[in-house]
Amino acid sequence: MLYLIVYKEVIERIFSGEKIIEYRECTKYWKKRIEDKEYRFCKISNGYGNLTRPYRLYEYQGYEIVDRDNKAHYAISIDKSLVVESRDKLNGDIKYGN
Repeated sequence: MLYLIVYKEVIERIFSGEKIIEYRECTKYWKKRIEDKEYRFCKISNGYGNLTRPYRLYEYQGYEIVDRDNKAHYAISIDKSLVVESRDKLNGDIKYGN
């Protein structure tokens, strides 16, 4: 599973449907985690650890490399149709499907 950690403001934009692509700069760090890997799922959470944190679990559809601010970035789809499960609030219930 590919894990991506985001700030509260970002996860709120994801939950509202405003953000449908998550970007990560093409660095050595992300290259070894994203390229040549076969993931089934991508989990985006607000913070580390703690089983009560808000998150979304998506079917992973791979990535594209795009240019943002004159730098290469991995673009990962996080469209609502790909949601497998989610917890939209701290300590909230887990919802399955989209």
